[in-house]
Amino acid sequence: MKNKKGFTLIELLVVIAIIAILIALLLPAVQQAREAARRTQCKNNLKQIGIALHNYLDTHSTFPMGSYNLNNGVWPTTGTNWRTLILPMIDQAPLYNQLCFEANCSFMAGGAAGANALKGNEVLKGLVINGYLCPSSIIDPLENSAGVVHNNQQGVMSIQYTGIAGAARPVPGIDPNFGTFDCGHGWSCNNGMLVPNEIVKIAKCVDGTSNTLIVAEQSALVAGRHRSSNYYGGWFGTRHPRTVLSGSCGDLWQTGTTCVRFPPNSQIVQTGATEQMYRNNTVINSQHEGGVQVTLTDGSVRFISENVDFTTLKKLACRQDGLPIGEF
Repeated sequence: MKNKKGFTLIELLVVIAIIAILIALLLPAVQQAREAARRTQCKNNLKQIGIALHNYLDTHSTFPMGSYNLNNGVWPTTGTNWRTLILPMIDQAPLYNQLCFEANCSFMAGGAAGANALKGNEVLKGLVINGYLCPSSIIDPLENSAGVVHNNQQGVMSIQYTGIAGAARPVPGIDPNFGTFDCGHGWSCNNGMLVPNEIVKIAKCVDGTSNTLIVAEQSALVAGRHRSSNYYGGWFGTRHPRTVLSGSCGDLWQTGTTCVRFPPNSQIVQTGATEQMYRNNTVINSQHEGGVQVTLTDGSVRFISENVDFTTLKKLACRQDGLPIGEF
């Protein structure tokens, strides 16, 4: 009688165990490779934004306003922010040319109620520009999240890169009475490069372009919620008079920028008027392990650790503190 060839049950179990071990060893490597690719794409997005800002500078001899209002605070606004202004510089001129900046159009990208919420700017509904999104982010840019501190109830994308308007005081080297105000929607400031209602020429970057932030990621959740600078739309608007940073703020908020008040990837949740306090001070954050990617004013891109000295981060956010920057 011939012996039948084949695996015994024990041999089969050993083979399965070996395969399982190999998969367990390979899976983290595959995930790390994918994250490395996503992180590289995110870095490229920030690099292209930096190039676009410098192309804007070459064209207009100044960087764009972080956000602005030409209607002296009367609602609705007739302004926009830097992310809209650089569209022609990121190969989005056809989109820019379709946007309506007239007084009879809506600039709130979901801020108004009813059918006219996107009047004149319906092209923004459902539109996603990948260059404004971090591939590692778990946030759906078109998520309908009523009551959360961003506003895309009309299907307008939440942009995941924010302009740096400066840092909330105290900042070493900065006059405590200069450029920062504790407003109804958090601290607002104009000691950075992309500030509300003010153009900043490169000559004002006293600390040097390689020592000053201009854009950072804002692509992760804070305490499980999406608190971003996209309130009332990631493309348009700021609600305050043009002179607000020369005096009292009143009920101030702006879109597309943040005044640095919290460490990177912070999970700090304010008590009391929680939602209000994040509008002007939304945390720079990311899904990248250990930190966040930023664009410096010279156009270079750096990865900043979430453990960076917070004073160093504040000095990086300000353009004229006049103090040397430590390691970052």
